[in-house]
Amino acid sequence: MNTTDVLLLGAAGSSGRLIAAGLAARGLSVRLAGRRRGPLEDLARTLAADGATTGVRTVDVSDVASLAEAMAGAGVVLSTVGPFARQAGPVIDACLAAGVSYVDIANEWAAVRSLLDRGDQARAHAVTLVTGAGFGPAATETLVLRLVDQLGTVPGLVRVAAAAEVARHSDGVRQTVKESLAGGTTVIYRDDQVVREALGRGATVLTFGGAQRRMLPGPVGDLETARLASGAASVVAYIADPAAPGGGNGSWTWAEVVGPDGQALTAELRTGEGVQATAAIAAETARRVLAGAKPGAWTPGQLFGAALVTDATGAQVTVSGQPG
Repeated sequence: MNTTDVLLLGAAGSSGRLIAAGLAARGLSVRLAGRRRGPLEDLARTLAADGATTGVRTVDVSDVASLAEAMAGAGVVLSTVGPFARQAGPVIDACLAAGVSYVDIANEWAAVRSLLDRGDQARAHAVTLVTGAGFGPAATETLVLRLVDQLGTVPGLVRVAAAAEVARHSDGVRQTVKESLAGGTTVIYRDDQVVREALGRGATVLTFGGAQRRMLPGPVGDLETARLASGAASVVAYIADPAAPGGGNGSWTWAEVVGPDGQALTAELRTGEGVQATAAIAAETARRVLAGAKPGAWTPGQLFGAALVTDATGAQVTVSGQPG
């Protein structure tokens, strides 16, 4: 079996194609994997025309033998296959069994929390697991890390929000959003406890990116990455109200930390189209994991610090109104 740097699951999807290009641009060899061979071969030809080293493999992520065969000889598995709350578990199990590191772009709170609970398993197998390597979790995390550093203490409350400008929602993303919101409940942290509330409760208007935005607390991965980045007892992660009109001036994230004395600090991040930002963050995360990272289960910021997202995307950050 030939070795490859990255096995990319879901390579022919809208996120996968951009991630594949990002990996190739970083000089990494890529094994393109998915359910249908034709689109994978088309992508392989496109990448090869620019000098990329690629291979193609059909794979069923629900089949243990299929996964094991696909990842043989791979340095890192990068998964775009959602909904991650359902699909990630078998892939992570296969990575642990094979001793192969794993990165995903999950943005569901349940999926992010589930992976981060597997740190002991990952260390026992000398494997690095990274979740939330995309616009949303990683992009709000970078703001929280910067704000906590400026605050100089553990905040009591953290609020984060993301508003992505997306050229086209893939079927996978639509299914993920549908499943995440289907129960009609959301999740926040209050006084170090997970609290489930009716979706829509706590709706507010936040001003960032030069616009007032109707936002709802959402069961997204940002909630977990913000909690871990800050140590705060109370955390809320907001999503754009699906009923509100969308903006078209780029993708934005916002964060606020409130210190024990009531001091509030805010930060904003601006980047381009959301899927392209996710692709850049995921490709850079995979490159760094391949280069060597601590075994365990991590967020991107825990492993690589606050600069990862800006290094990967060129995003503009302001902290308390000043360039970050």
